[in-house]
Amino acid sequence: MPNIVQTALRNATRTEGSPLNILSFPTHERYQTNLSKTGHNFYLWQAEGIKPWVDSYGKIPDNTVLLNPSKGVNQIPENIDIDLILSQNKFGQFSIAKQISEQMGVPVVSLEHTLPMEQWSKNELQHLYHMQGDINIFISDYSRDRWGWREDEAIVVHHGVDTDLFSIDESVEREDRVFSVVNDWVNRDWCCGYKLWEEITGYPKSELPLHVVGDTPGLSESATSIGVLVNEYRKSRIFLNTSLISPIPTSLLEAMSCGCAVVTTATCMIPEIIENGINGYMSNDPNKLRSFVDKLRLNKELAKEIGKNARQTILDNFSIDKFVGNWKNLFNQCVR
Repeated sequence: MPNIVQTALRNATRTEGSPLNILSFPTHERYQTNLSKTGHNFYLWQAEGIKPWVDSYGKIPDNTVLLNPSKGVNQIPENIDIDLILSQNKFGQFSIAKQISEQMGVPVVSLEHTLPMEQWSKNELQHLYHMQGDINIFISDYSRDRWGWREDEAIVVHHGVDTDLFSIDESVEREDRVFSVVNDWVNRDWCCGYKLWEEITGYPKSELPLHVVGDTPGLSESATSIGVLVNEYRKSRIFLNTSLISPIPTSLLEAMSCGCAVVTTATCMIPEIIENGINGYMSNDPNKLRSFVDKLRLNKELAKEIGKNARQTILDNFSIDKFVGNWKNLFNQCVR
């Protein structure tokens, strides 16, 4: 592993504007794909307790390398000088990132995708609050507030969606179906609302034309590629999201970008994005959510207009260009 002296030499000789070498961890495949668009080089540390990269969720970008976990603490190639470390959660990554940063003398950027658990005590939250990087980032204002951080303590960087990839194809006819994308839905009912989905749809005796993609044994399988997933969005008139405590589901944003008419729970950051009857429909009442689904099934033109407005919301507020620009600025700020 490179040491503090090597890092100091690297900092002294680094050419302004040259790609940084960033150590991070496999977390969310499509989020990492978007990070790779910054043009920097990413090296993903692997170890027990850290989720593996899943190819069906996203291929490894050309400038991203999966390190060899069998090498333990010697995963980083000797010829690579790391400029900074990106931790993407406090539960399995931050402690590793902090330890390596102290050994190498490089800064840590701490990004948090998740929300704190309802049952955590104030003492537990205070302990996690002290897990601070040189720069601290949340994915929404809602998330930052829930973690108890002030605006001057942490930055918000919203998700970015590749709207060229996740797009509308006018040559693809929308099917009368209610589409959802969730992995391990049954086991993650507590955060993804599987039982709520059953209540809304009447599954397994539902009369609705349901279609589900995601790795949930006995219910559905993952899309074999991103291209296949995009096509599933494009073919679906309605996208149903039942998330309960996700700050903002990536699948919801992707569905909106592909012009689906979304019906969703009104949780976390979602009410900041959805305007009822304009770019989607939302409620936490299962009966109302079902009525929205039925309404959109009966009115194809309404569904098309809602989907068109949904895509415009993504173009205006969640563009990949804005996401990449924000991350470039943060990385540059961290190594100045």
